[in-house]
Parts: sequence; C-alpha cells; structure tokens
Amino acid sequence: MKNRSLHSCVQRLRRSGIASTRSILYFSLFTLSFFIFLSCSTTENLPEGDVLYTGISEIAYGRKAKSKSAAASGKDSTGVITAMAKAYNTVEELLSGNVRAEDLRALLSKNDSLSREQRDSIARCAAVLEQATDAVREEVDAALAYPPNNSVFGSSSARWPLPIGLWFYNGFVGADGGFGKWMFNSFASTPHTIATANPQLRSQVARNTLRNFGFFRGRVDYEVQPNDRNPRKAKIGYSVYPGPLFRFGTIEYQYFDAITDSIIRATADKSLLHSGDAFNVPNLDAERKRLSALFRNNGFFYFRPELITYRADTLQTPFTAHLQIRPRPDLPPQIRNRYKMGETTITIMPYDDYRVTDSLALNEFKYRWSGGTKKPPLRFGAIRHYLFYRQGSPYRADLHELIQEKLSGMGVFSNIQMSYAPHDTTDTCSTLDVNIFGILDKPYDSELEAKVTNKSNGLLGPGISWGMSKRNAFRGAEQLSFKVHGSYEWQTGASATEGHNGLLNSFELGATAGLVYPRLRFFNLPFVRQMGRRAEATTAYKLDVDWMNRAGFFQLLNFSGRLSYTYWNLRHRRLRHELTPARLDYTMLTHRSHRFDSLMTANPALYISMRNQLVPSMAYTLTYSTLRPGTIATANTHSRTVILGAKQAGHIVNGIYALAGHERKERNKKLLGVPYAQFLKLSAEWRETFPVTLHSRIAARAYLGAVWSYGNSTMAPYADLFNVGGANSIRAFGVRTLGPGRYHPATSGWSYVDQVGNLKLEANVEYRFPLVGSLEGAVFLDAGNVWLMQPDANRPGAAIDASEFLNDIALGTGVGFRYDLDFLVLRFDIGVGLHAPYDTGKTGYYNMPRFRDSLGFHIAVGYPF
Repeated sequence: MKNRSLHSCVQRLRRSGIASTRSILYFSLFTLSFFIFLSCSTTENLPEGDVLYTGISEIAYGRKAKSKSAAASGKDSTGVITAMAKAYNTVEELLSGNVRAEDLRALLSKNDSLSREQRDSIARCAAVLEQATDAVREEVDAALAYPPNNSVFGSSSARWPLPIGLWFYNGFVGADGGFGKWMFNSFASTPHTIATANPQLRSQVARNTLRNFGFFRGRVDYEVQPNDRNPRKAKIGYSVYPGPLFRFGTIEYQYFDAITDSIIRATADKSLLHSGDAFNVPNLDAERKRLSALFRNNGFFYFRPELITYRADTLQTPFTAHLQIRPRPDLPPQIRNRYKMGETTITIMPYDDYRVTDSLALNEFKYRWSGGTKKPPLRFGAIRHYLFYRQGSPYRADLHELIQEKLSGMGVFSNIQMSYAPHDTTDTCSTLDVNIFGILDKPYDSELEAKVTNKSNGLLGPGISWGMSKRNAFRGAEQLSFKVHGSYEWQTGASATEGHNGLLNSFELGATAGLVYPRLRFFNLPFVRQMGRRAEATTAYKLDVDWMNRAGFFQLLNFSGRLSYTYWNLRHRRLRHELTPARLDYTMLTHRSHRFDSLMTANPALYISMRNQLVPSMAYTLTYSTLRPGTIATANTHSRTVILGAKQAGHIVNGIYALAGHERKERNKKLLGVPYAQFLKLSAEWRETFPVTLHSRIAARAYLGAVWSYGNSTMAPYADLFNVGGANSIRAFGVRTLGPGRYHPATSGWSYVDQVGNLKLEANVEYRFPLVGSLEGAVFLDAGNVWLMQPDANRPGAAIDASEFLNDIALGTGVGFRYDLDFLVLRFDIGVGLHAPYDTGKTGYYNMPRFRDSLGFHIAVGYPF
C-alpha cells in the first residue's frame, strides 16, 4: 500500500512537470527512508527476553517512598511528629530516631517546654541531618543515574521525542558494508536495556553510599515498570529509605609516638572529624590524608595514609560511632624514623647524549653533566635558585612538590625527576640523599601559521607567520624568540583605489623579538628574591615593529618595547599578577591620502587617536581564578575567573614636565619631538561556568571598561579604545559595526574606524551541551555596546545617555557548534540580531529590517569566553 502511494505521487509529479528525473529520484529516496524509519520498531532487535530501558520514573526518598509503599498495601505508615514525640521519653531518644530535619524544626516551633540546652542540641542535630541528607542524596542520585537512549542532555528521565539513534540502529543493524555500514557506525545508538541499566547492582551501590554517609540501616529498592502500550519497554522506579543517621561520638587519637602526637595536637583545630557530626567515610579518608601529609611535611618520609587505621564502636551508644584513630601496630623502623636532607647530586643530560663526562663539587652539591664541554649546558645557579633546602634540614613533602614543579616550570627539560635514597641501609638511618636527574629538551622550536581573513568591511586576504625560539639561550633557562608575519588584503568587489593598478590594496608586515626569564630579574632586595623563589614568576622583554599599509588611506609604522613581570604564589594559585612597569609605543603615519585627511578633518577626535604620538605607559592586571594554571575545565567543573586591569600612560612624563615648570593641563606637550598620550584605562571582566547536568553547562561573561583622556590628550590612542561585535563579542554583528551609542555612519568600506568608544559594557551567556561524539552545541545571548563619555558633534547619539541606556544596548542570540579536536576547538556560530541601537527604519524593540540582514556567521578557534 505504501509503495503504491509512493508510485502514484511520483507519477503525478512527472505529469505536472514539477519534478525532473533527478529530483524525483531524491524525493523517492527521502520518502522511502522516511517510511522505513516510521515502520521500524525500536524494540524489534532487542535480545530475547530483554526490555528497552526508557529512563527512571522517579527516585522516591524517605516518607515519600513509605507513602508509595503504603498506598500499594493499603496501610498508612507515615506518622507525624507529634506521635514521634510521644514515643520517646527524652530528647536524646528523639534525636536518635529516624526523623527528618524538618521534623526536628517543627518540634522546636511547637514545644515551648524544652530547655535552652535541649533546643541547641536539637537545632544542631537538624543542621547535621540536613547537611548529611543533601550530601548523600546527591551521591545516591549519581549512583542510580543511567541515561536512556535519546536522553535530553544526559538526563536519566527526560528523552527527546524522536529516537533517531534507535531508528538508525534498527534500520541498518547487520549491514555488511558500504552505505549501510557507514550509516550504522555514524548515527546508530545501541539500545539501552533493563539488563544494561542493571538496577540491582545500582541499588547495591546506592546502599553502600548510604552507609558511607552514616545511614547504616538504609536500603534501596527498585521496581521495573512496563509500558502500558508496549511491554518490551519499561522504566525503573527507585525507593530510597535512608533510616536513622549515625553521628560521631568521642574521637581519640591513640598510640602515636611523642613527635607525631605533638603534631596532631598542634593542628587539632584543622581536624576534619568532630564529635556530633554525621558519620562520613570521605571525611575519614580525608583525615588520614591530612595526617599523612602533616607527618611527611615533618620528616617522616615513608609515611602513607593507609598506615592509619580506624576503630568504630557503634554498640556503646545508640546511633553513635565512637572513633579511635591509630597507626598500624606493625610499622617498620624506617617509617618511624624522621629524616633530614643529605647530599644532593644533580645530573643534567642533553637530549642526544646520556654519558656523564664532567662533574663539579660545590659544598653539599655534586653537579654532573654530559656533552664534553668544560661549562655545563645549564648553569648551576639556575637550578640552585629553586632548591629550597640545606643539608641537614628536615625532609618536607610539600617542599619536594614545590621544587619539582619549579624545575619543571623552567621550560628547558623534556624530563626532570627528583628522587631520594637512604644514606645507608641501617634501621637507624635518618638521612636522605637527593638525586636530581634532568634531560634537556631540544633547543629549537619553529612554527609556521597560515590563515585567511574575511573582515566585516569587505577586506579578504591571506596571512602567514613564521617563528623560531631557542630554549636555554644563555645557559640560564632563558627563552629567546623571534617571529615575522605578513598579510595582504583586497577589497572584494571594489575597483583599484588611487595610486594602484590592481585589487591588492592593503598589506601588513611585522616582526617580534622576545626574551623570557623563568624568574624575577633586577630585584636584588632579599625579601623580593625570597618571594620569587616561592612563586611561579617570569621576566619578559619584548620588541615589536609593524608596518601597515591601507592603500588609498595611510601607511603607518608602529614600534613597541616593553618589560613585564608575571607572578603567582604557588601556595595561593588563585591570584596571578602581571605588571608592566615600562612600555613605550611609537606610532608614525608615514603616508596619508587626501581621502584619509578628509576623514580625519571630519572627525578631529579620531585624528587625535591616530596621529603621530608616543605612548609611555604602565599596566597591571590581577587575575583571580578558581582553577589552577594549566587546568582545563570540564563540563561538571564550576569555575570562576575575575580579571581586573589598569593602565596609565603619560602620567610620569607629565609630572616631569610639571617639575620643569610646564602647566599640568597644557596640551600638545612633546617627548622626543612627538606628542605623547596621557590617559587612564580601567577594565573588569567576570567569567563563570556553571554545570547543569553531567555533560552540559552554562558559561557567562560580563565586561566593563572605561578610558579617561586628560592632560596632554583629548582622546586615547586608537588601539586603547573599545569596540564590540565579532566572533568573541556580540555575534549577531560584525567587528566594529556597533556604536558608539546610537551613532551609525553611512555605509562605507572604512566607516568602521569611527565605531569605537571610551566606555564599554558587554554581557554574554551561553548554554553548552553535547550533540554527537566530539561535536558540541550551544545556544547563546549577547548584549552590549560602546559609548563616548562626552558628546561629539560629528557622531550624534554617541555619548552615553541614562534616558536612552536600555535602547542603546545591542541584543543578539543564536546557535553554535563546537568540535573538540583535543588540542583545539573549532567553532561555528550563527548570530541572530534582535535589537540594533541605531535607527534601522523599523519601529519596535525588534527593529531588524529583514531576517537575513540580522544574521552573523563566525568561524573561530576556541571558545568565545
């Protein structure tokens, strides 16, 4: 019947002349595939006797689970708090019962006869019970979770209505090769059955989880609930009965020797175990690790967490675990010994020669190297700088980790290891000799990059860059780098501009040289040296030169030199400091066209920002992050980053001029014959990622920046002004196609140079979720704009206005796709404009003239924020 209908439809299309032979073939294939999928059952290829798992119907807890059980049996087993109160003779008995936190709070509100001490005890018990219940519920839910086929973002209960993966599985299962096998491997999803969900095993894991969190008498039941329409489909319902909560009673540390016992007592306030808290196995493990770390940081080199044992008495007091913490009784002498640092041997090998040829003795250090050279390939001082111990000082595990990390962070080793060996084999030996063995990495790195740019102003063209770096450039772990780059662009669809005979109308050439030291330099104060030794710090020198030609407009040369420091304390890794105490930029227009001059004449403020000038500046950036440096956030990681920046230019130079008798507010003062810029720039950025499900998350970002020009300048340099739009900003609009404010210049290939401001506000939110394999989807919302702080007659509506502030905010939404290649993320975003701040000729908040004109397409690398 279906084939006859399909044939008649095709005949009608042929007779009507609507479809060609090829279109009829495509239509036939599509319709046939559609009918095949509709006719496929999602259960027909299940193993014999198995049932398709369609998710968790419910996870019922406590009294809710009891009420469901009572409803099934026709009995009422819930009870009320008043009945429970009558069933116990004392408050202590009530606290030991199987009650909920809300029951205890209800008792406090209804019973005025309780003493102050009793009320405090019940209130604390309610808080402990609530905290333990919340913690165990999260863990139990995770133990029972198992997403069905076509799950909604990894949910265990919600499914998409179309089981596409199952359709492909049933339609192409058993395909031998060719198209069918490719379709099966690419799109099919193996059916999730009740057997693969394994509710019995998951219930057992959940029961063990209850016990680990102090609910020793808890149990978990499950029920397979067949589908009314198809008995070969079923859901699973779980009932969780936590039971009474066991709490810690007395906590005693027993049989530790005098030294370790004194260490425990000195840090008693940092203990993770407290009388009255809920029994908690994760806290027991954490306390063992804490004690082991304490002992290892005080010389006990061989101590490990598993050498600490627990004994719990749950019979002495109902619903209470009295705890004894002891070392294992069979500890060998080496574990009980407290070790100190002995001799240190340092061996450094090149990447291509592993024979030791030379050595040098320096007090308690022995330095060995290979290569047949009198001078070691890495100066001894570069390593000694990070060895934070002396011979005879106690061994410390945290110091070992710090030294290992600092040596690895030098950036010159392909492999670096720090190991220890007892000085002799006697049981009383208490000295550890240190061995540091490092293999130097290859000295040179080179990289070649090619790209194609397509800008919003119609410029299209390729670019290329080549760079080379040398590690350990001067035998002090320095890195010397050099890079050259070039690009050219032509105006698509444009004729040759003045002075040119072809479409090639702009190019850019540049070079960069840099030198980076893995430590602070030029700070000889003792406390600064000590601060640098205990931190990850770098000192960087950088020189840039850039030649830009925009045919028909201008040629520009820019020279830049800077000295910068980065610093973050290894004990407080959340804060990263970046200081640039000296930076000098020199911008020079070497050629200007009449067209460019007319544009500058029409906009004096723009001319100030692009004229020949010196920018002597200082900058500081403070970055706070909940992630350790180098850590990659996963979907279930809650991360937060706050970046605060400040930059000032010309203030010191202006002060020197003031001392020389010049007025502070005098304009156009010159340095080396060129006007110098004077401004203050502040910025603040907040980024946060919130996990939603196991594999999806929400990422949010907010940015606020402002530039104040004063003294010798009326406008900051063009590079320090703000703009919005583009792949990492408001994605429904192109780069520099918004603002400032409501200003919108006439359509022109170079009108975008006007669209910058000295005040910026931007916010973005994005929901990221998995699609197929390494492909990830996103839905986003972007908003923001730039403004001028003062009105500009040449750019009407550009100044910020409180009465028009909301209308000045550009708004866009859209969808995106990200493909994770492990080493980088490829991104494609489609932005849809919802509101433009300028006059589009259309009224209402949604003022985009045509839908296709509101679209923005962006291909980029990495996440936008």
